[in-house]
Amino acid sequence: MQSNLARLQENGRFALDFLVHDIRMLGYWGCLSGTNTDISGVDNNIGVSTVDNGTDTIVIKAAFAVLPTLSCGNSVTLDTSYSDPSSTTVYKIYTLANTYPTLYKKNNNVWGPLIEGIEDMQILYGVDNDADGAANYYVAANNVASMQQVVSVRISLLVSTLDDYLTTQPITYTYNGITTTPTDHKIRRIFNATIALRNHLL
Repeated sequence: MQSNLARLQENGRFALDFLVHDIRMLGYWGCLSGTNTDISGVDNNIGVSTVDNGTDTIVIKAAFAVLPTLSCGNSVTLDTSYSDPSSTTVYKIYTLANTYPTLYKKNNNVWGPLIEGIEDMQILYGVDNDADGAANYYVAANNVASMQQVVSVRISLLVSTLDDYLTTQPITYTYNGITTTPTDHKIRRIFNATIALRNHLL
């Protein structure tokens, strides 16, 4: 029991840490000007069609720090190489057959599992409609009129133990305003964070 609870707490904290770190970088372009991404058909498909039903997905665009690579080999001539620092990161929750619900991250066009036991992710966007730098209200993405007015992001994660039959009866929980009595005997906890978008506040 204690090891399951410890892992649940650890998974929840790690998942939030990953999300908070990347979301804080959202909108950073350094000396570059932000550019729009044209969407046409499925040419720019970000691969989120397999997201678990009811869970949110977040796409983060920013310029991340990149160190150039210098190689001199056997000569004194330096050949420089560099990589484009612009990055698009995607987070989603997906459950493969016979596995646990898992938070996945896509970076550099490669999907990879991050944290198991993340059952749900709900995201609200803090909208500043009077230009004072503070969010006046929080809404879902489809209710945001202009993403340029978003100054913060509020994330809520529903995290469960990986092992079942830890309790004698199912534990009822309330998440995202909905009370649910599960059919399993897992233990669940809710992890919340509100992240200020520093680059939108400048």
